[in-house]
Amino acid sequence: MQQKYTTPLHIILWASCILLVLALGIHYFPVEDPTLDFWGAFYYSIRLFILEHDLPHFPTTPQLVFLYFFAPLVAISAVGTALTYFFRISPSLRCRMLRDHVIICGVGRTGKLLAATLRQKGVRVVGVDNGVPEVFEEWSSEHKIPFIFGSFQSQKVLERAGASRARTLIFASGDDLANLEGVVGAYDALRRNFGPPRLLWAHIANERLANTARLALQTEGSYSIRFFDTYRISAGRMIARHFNHGIRDGVSEITILGFGKFGRDLMEVLVRDAGPSEHWSIRVVDVRDVENEVRFLGAELGIADHVSFTRAAVQDLDLVDSAERAFFLCTDDDIGNLAAALMLAGKSICTYIYVRMATWPMPAIADHLGQNHGLTFININDLVVQGIDDLPGIFSPAGPDDLKRRRTGAEKPKRNHSDEPQKSEEICK
Repeated sequence: MQQKYTTPLHIILWASCILLVLALGIHYFPVEDPTLDFWGAFYYSIRLFILEHDLPHFPTTPQLVFLYFFAPLVAISAVGTALTYFFRISPSLRCRMLRDHVIICGVGRTGKLLAATLRQKGVRVVGVDNGVPEVFEEWSSEHKIPFIFGSFQSQKVLERAGASRARTLIFASGDDLANLEGVVGAYDALRRNFGPPRLLWAHIANERLANTARLALQTEGSYSIRFFDTYRISAGRMIARHFNHGIRDGVSEITILGFGKFGRDLMEVLVRDAGPSEHWSIRVVDVRDVENEVRFLGAELGIADHVSFTRAAVQDLDLVDSAERAFFLCTDDDIGNLAAALMLAGKSICTYIYVRMATWPMPAIADHLGQNHGLTFININDLVVQGIDDLPGIFSPAGPDDLKRRRTGAEKPKRNHSDEPQKSEEICK
């Protein structure tokens, strides 16, 4: 809140200093040169601000000597601060000076996470959003990210953000179709430019839409389009780090509580990561009736006979003590996940309880609950931050080899039996 009062205080201070210079000059210039009238003294006083004076000799009056040095300092301070403020309130001017920066198109939850991560690593970022400027004012000031407000589907808006000079553009809004349209429009507008290789990224949560787009779109030249999904990145990282082959040895039953986007991605990552000797029965629990979705994904993954669905809340489940079970609490409700985890741990039903969190937990509480109840809390935002390091052309400029890599939507990801996660990015060329 203090920043809001900085500019008014500066204006009051400068106005006071200017009035002081004029008042002293009007009074003491006639003392130094009796031939000067009021307007002559006023004119001489104004010229002091630009290091000019009209007296035939350096003044002997102490007050005028002070003004000769003080007035230019006031002018330099006012002009410098005014230029700084002007650039701060004029993102377009700041963007014209940027090169090799990253443009985040759609600065919602995902966009803010990406932008903050990039800034922490020293990458220059420009945000593009059609929201209300006041909503982003505090966040933008905190992270020192200029904003261009308008639709990221507009070529003029992207050009104001310096698209032709940017390292990459990332379309990260919560609307898959808008992101797809934005990235294709940007590619069509930028592909005529000559220069170093660049990758254009779009966040597409719907895997079928992403696969269809990969098959349909053809890119050429120094620009290429790629898709990514933060939930898929975090699910892959979660399994690789906390439930890899060495950790899950002996587990025969997996329960996924919450079949939203993250729950679906987690189930798919688990199945694709399973080794030849791993055969689990997977139970999905959700308060919504998503049985058809569960069975469809099970059939698509080739495990229809090993997948079941239960419509219930976790407190209504009939739980049996077993060390061969693993629970993944994957709803979007942090508090609900915590309550369910404590209930499960209280019944000592299994050794593996993984709790998906978006903002919580605090380290001390998480460590205490983990030691006493066997809970593992996983902040998916941290996993996303770690995962996007693998995306080429964002934290460092893309190379020619990055444009040549490709994978069609018909190809299945290879099973990875190491502790490292698979690359999460999908390439469309």
